[in-house]
Amino acid sequence: MNQRVLLVKRPVGWVDPSCFALQNGDEPQCGAGDVLLQSIYLSTDPYLRGRMNEGASYAPGFELGHPIVSRVVARVVQSRCEGFAEGDLVWGFLEWAERSVVAGGAGLHRIDPALGRASHFLSVLGMPGLTAWVGAIELGRPAPGDTVYVSSAAGAVGQLAGQFAKRAGARVVGSAGDPRKVAWLREQAGFDAAFNYRIVDLDDALREHCPAGIDVYFDNVGGRTLEAALRHARVGARFPVCGMISAYNATHDEGIRGLQAVLTRRIAMTGFIIYDHVHKLPAYQARVAPWLRRGELVFHEDLVTGIENAPAALIGMMRGEAIGKRLVQVAAE
Repeated sequence: MNQRVLLVKRPVGWVDPSCFALQNGDEPQCGAGDVLLQSIYLSTDPYLRGRMNEGASYAPGFELGHPIVSRVVARVVQSRCEGFAEGDLVWGFLEWAERSVVAGGAGLHRIDPALGRASHFLSVLGMPGLTAWVGAIELGRPAPGDTVYVSSAAGAVGQLAGQFAKRAGARVVGSAGDPRKVAWLREQAGFDAAFNYRIVDLDDALREHCPAGIDVYFDNVGGRTLEAALRHARVGARFPVCGMISAYNATHDEGIRGLQAVLTRRIAMTGFIIYDHVHKLPAYQARVAPWLRRGELVFHEDLVTGIENAPAALIGMMRGEAIGKRLVQVAAE
């Protein structure tokens, strides 16, 4: 039987297990022009919360009674499509299912094993890595001597955003909500400073760790963290806005206070969606893969085993359980 994870109820506030159902369906058949895939890794991502609603500004909502869809690394089991052969590793936006069929191989991207492990194409060599690069480097434009502050810094994107800024010569400060994560940022990821936003006053922490002010704020959180960064921004600061996870489960918009600083301090505040930049992925991979091979980048992947555990893995990721990128391993590489 082919097990799939369905969305069966739209969440109000936080996602809970009742929003999902596991379904045992028939094995998919590989027809003419099709590619039959065995899922290996499923990606859990904060943006999936928005797609559980009726819809989001950047993507349609998931249909009730249908599988969750996200980025998946898979192995070609059978191919009746030119360009794909049995045993090929690919990634694409696929159903949360053990096996699936893609007509004409549409949207599938072959994986080059020389660049990195299969899981890396959902993490450091995939969308999280490209997101970190576009936000931290292309929009943040850190210069030697700048102070860069990254919120949710131990997440899939934040850990790389900080390391990329360090490579550009900046001093990097990160915040996270768990002492394990704070220690990991300092001891493993090479951040110059890190603090636990749950146990300190944000203004006190930013005064201590960013005494000259913030030149670049990589925003993953929004809410009061963004408000604090606005208060400590230097004139001409750049604020790439990657996500606002503090509001993803909110039932109403509380707004952001202090936006007048965007004017008075001439802050360039730029929101971005990575789907507008996907065409940059091959060049990004070619640039970063050598750094990864030489051990110049640290990247943590948090693996949860078994498709039946995918709902709990997603819920836990949204609640901040994982360090780095949380993946669900469905089958062996």
